[in-house]
Order: sequence, then C-alpha cells, then structure tokens
Amino acid sequence: MNNLYYKPSGKVNPISIVYLLLAICLGAPILAFIYTYAILWIPFIYLNFLCLAGIAFGLGFVANFVVGFGKVRNAMVAAIFGLLVGIAGLYVSWIIWLAHHFGQAYMDIALNADVIINEIGYANEEGTWGVGRSGGLVSGTILSIIWIIEAVGMIGIPVFFAFSKAGEPYIENDDNWAEETLIGPFEIVLNQTALKQQLETKNYEELLAIAPAENAGQGSHTILQLHHGENRNQAKEFYLTVKNMIEKRDKDGNLDFDEKPLISFIHISKEAGQQLLAKIISDATVVEN
Repeated sequence: MNNLYYKPSGKVNPISIVYLLLAICLGAPILAFIYTYAILWIPFIYLNFLCLAGIAFGLGFVANFVVGFGKVRNAMVAAIFGLLVGIAGLYVSWIIWLAHHFGQAYMDIALNADVIINEIGYANEEGTWGVGRSGGLVSGTILSIIWIIEAVGMIGIPVFFAFSKAGEPYIENDDNWAEETLIGPFEIVLNQTALKQQLETKNYEELLAIAPAENAGQGSHTILQLHHGENRNQAKEFYLTVKNMIEKRDKDGNLDFDEKPLISFIHISKEAGQQLLAKIISDATVVEN
C-alpha cells in the first residue's frame, strides 16, 4: 500500500495452466480454422486483411480470458501466455493452409517441421495468389512481408491483451479483479501535471471539488474511473484512473470522443474513494460499465 500506483503482486493461479491448455488446444485452433478457410475462399485481398484483424483480436480475447479467469497477476507470465496462444493460432493456420494448398493430410504436415519449412519456402518462391484480374502471383519479398504482418498481428495482439489484463488492479483481499465504477462527466481537467502532483501527495481537495460538466457529456469532459472491491460501499482499497474525453466530429458531423488518459491506477485513500462514490448520489453523475 506504500506504492503510489497499483503494482501487480506477481502471483499466478495454477488453474491458469488449465485455461491456457484449453486455449491452445481448443480456442486458438477453432479461430485458426475459421480464419484460414475464410481467406482461402474469399477472393478479395482487402477482405482478407479484415479477416486477419478478426482472428488477431479473437486470439487477443482468448488470451485475455486465460489471464482474467486464471487470475494471473504477473505481467511477464501473462505475456508468455499470450505468446503461446498466438503461436498456436498461427501454427494451426499454417497447417490448414499448407494442407489445402498442397493437397495433404493435416497430420502429415503438423508432425514434420522439415515439411512445413520446405513447403512454406516453395510457396513463397512460386507465389500463391494475385492482385487484380491481370496481376501475377505475389511471391518472394512482398509475400514474405505479408506473412510477417500476419504473424505480428496474430501473435502481437494476444501478447498485448494478456499483458494489459495482468496489469489491471486486483484486490488481493477479495481474491478477484477490481470492479470499476465510472463517475462523471465532469468539467474537463486542463492541467494534467497539477492533478498528478496533487494525487501523488495525497491531496484530494481539488479532485473532490471537481464540478459536473455543464454540457452533460455532449462536449469535452473528464471521466473518473474508480477501481474497487466487489462491494463498493464497503471497499477499503481504491485505485483511480482519470480520463479526458476530447470532443470530435466524424465526417458526417456525428459527435465522438478521443480518450486521453491523464493518470492510471493511482492508489487513493479509502476516505477519498468513498467521497467520490458519494458524488454519484449528490451530483447524479455516474455511468455504470
């Protein structure tokens, strides 16, 4: 509790290994199967990139599930879990693709690393698909770059999701992830440095005096994200994230916001946390997630 900001305990629940094995043996292969056959039968390369985004985020959610339900509070272990989930998805995808491309049985390829390497090299040299009606087959360096982008997406996103989840506040006394209450909108915070200095010195006067936004959230405003135990009214441990929501308009003129975090997961006192929760009633300013 002496730390100003939340710091993961580094603990790893043994059950997370079971979830990881399920993700590697079931979740990732199912996603890889859907993705691979989608890109095999969709003739448009641009849609294939949408498919890549789909499986990358799908694997990311699988990795997030493993870390979340497995209660992994060790960022490096979580990143390794995400790495393994991503590799599993990429590996199965390659097995399916090579089996289809060369007309072989899955297991004949899956259990032979030399075959995988040789067939990938051959496919790269000969080319596999073309762009446009009159375009030649894409091969060599360009095809390698596309495959690298695919690998980075399918592995990088799960690593990011898993690593990020492990860094979220976990209430050790409750043995569970912190719940979140979004409070606001408030008048936008203009001086990030001053806010940070105040909170780091445990001066909550200006934070607690922050006024509700006059625009009711229809313009730029600030949101307070309070992290706490399961029963927020009896919670003893609180962490705070402050975000500015910057107003913008899309091309059709519709209102949207850019999220700008000002401070993340800073520990605040129990008294300050309860007073922020009291603003829900006094100012009627709360957005439940």
